[in-house]
Amino acid sequence: MNYKFPKSEKLRLKRHIESLFKSGKTKKASPLSVKYLKFEDYGTNLCGVSVPKRKFKKAVDRNRLKRQMREAYRLNKHLIQSETHHFHMMFVYSTSEKLSYQEIEKALKKLLKEISR
Repeated sequence: MNYKFPKSEKLRLKRHIESLFKSGKTKKASPLSVKYLKFEDYGTNLCGVSVPKRKFKKAVDRNRLKRQMREAYRLNKHLIQSETHHFHMMFVYSTSEKLSYQEIEKALKKLLKEISR
């Protein structure tokens, strides 16, 4: 079993991020929102996570939430894998309170299911 979130699945290129925020769609499920773009060819799903510095001043808090979001995505990415299309996604933590991993995972699963429809 693969226990990593490889570099090949990370949304890293500036042009991908710009096109995502320029023409992507948004879904929300508290405490997360996702900006996504669907492509009709087979490829790798790319994912990024973000926690605003405005809401969490300490890097320790931001990094912990980002780790939890990446782990929840890694364990549930099978919900959106398809032979006919792929996605570019950016998950954004949108509340100012620290929530448990279970709550983050529940919201992320809900978003992944909505996207895959």
